[in-house]
Amino acid sequence: MSSVQSPHDAFSLTVLPERKEVWVVPTGELDVASADTLHGKVRELRASGFEHIVVDLRRTAFMDSAGLRVLLSLRNDAVRNRQVLSLVKGSPAVQRIFDVTATRGLFDWR
Repeated sequence: MSSVQSPHDAFSLTVLPERKEVWVVPTGELDVASADTLHGKVRELRASGFEHIVVDLRRTAFMDSAGLRVLLSLRNDAVRNRQVLSLVKGSPAVQRIFDVTATRGLFDWR
């Protein structure tokens, strides 16, 4: 288990590698200030050989359009490279952005 602390105290990432996949758990606010941290970590994990990434949104307190943009970008990269990106549902407040933007169906949900 490793943890990456963003310059913003309200956001951190926990990385939990397993045999065939790796879980990335954002804690705090996934927004314009922290979205690039998530994007960079997932790209780094893919470069190190993980082909199945699970982003667990249960500890994400808030997500704005920048967070959604990063998740969509990561999803598109996964599809293009024949990899897998799965999401674990967050709170109703976090899930609302997927409903408002009609993007829920684009993701593989756990």
